[in-house]
Amino acid sequence: MTLSPLEDTSAAPKTPSAPPKTWNDHAKNLGGAAALVLFTLILIEILLRAVDPWGLHYFQDLETMGNTIFQSDPVRGYIIPDGDYTFTRWHAQVQDSGRVVPDTYSDSACRIAILGDSVAFGYGVNDDQTWLNVAAREFPGVQLINLGVPRYNSTNVVGTWHAYPNADAYLYLIISNDLEPALNLELERFAGGGTGQPWIVRYTNFALKRGGGTDQVELQVQTDDAAPPLPDDYPGLARFWSEIEDMRTDERLFFAAFEKEPLTSTLVARDLPLTTWTYPFKRRISLADYHLNPTGNEELAAQAVPLLRQIVQDRCPNTES
Repeated sequence: MTLSPLEDTSAAPKTPSAPPKTWNDHAKNLGGAAALVLFTLILIEILLRAVDPWGLHYFQDLETMGNTIFQSDPVRGYIIPDGDYTFTRWHAQVQDSGRVVPDTYSDSACRIAILGDSVAFGYGVNDDQTWLNVAAREFPGVQLINLGVPRYNSTNVVGTWHAYPNADAYLYLIISNDLEPALNLELERFAGGGTGQPWIVRYTNFALKRGGGTDQVELQVQTDDAAPPLPDDYPGLARFWSEIEDMRTDERLFFAAFEKEPLTSTLVARDLPLTTWTYPFKRRISLADYHLNPTGNEELAAQAVPLLRQIVQDRCPNTES
């Protein structure tokens, strides 16, 4: 009789079982996994250093500028000494304690000095890409002087105004952080550059903190309405307004500020003659750096030209521009 497959009782050949893994085998597997993770981290580190998609070199450049470049000055508080400065992705040249404006007419008898902080300075772009240099191309008979310095507040601006008394006109570009106390180089040091830290650590920290504690430009860009004025007891406002009152006695001095900022609303409410511009917020350099990229500087220059033209007509009426 023939058995059905279900009834087949012949023994199937047994597959030999694998020998049990030893501690040495486990160590090899763990080492291989660790090597793979390490290789991945090294690759990510290399890519972050090369590409820097969030622009964290901004903090490193700030640290370099604040801790090694700024120099104390008895009148202005501090200055950037004359010289050529190369940062991570941009270059700046300073002459006569002001940033070089390559396309301005340096031999002009009409001189207009720009006062302010990093936005006036054109932080983050090369000399020929700053908004002031772009605007200078529209004024072939005028010398535009860039006296802006990063982190300046109104006290530093007043000192700069006194240090350069012979300009035909001044334009003070106001921004809300001008209310902050003046930087004391003897007591304060810039931090946040992450010098010595792996870039993967710096990116992790930024992702967790979103750049908290930086000098980001704080702008009210989310709504169409102007921000309400600041209360009279707002920190720094009394000092700031006293210095503005001092400066406005000089008929050569003009003021510009960015709309939607609380400080701008405060100045408008106090009847300060003021020209308002729109900050091209979407043209910032990177996620970490709210200063303007070259396109943003071009857009800001387009807004500045009409005011500069008015200043030239008022203060240098015989100048061709």
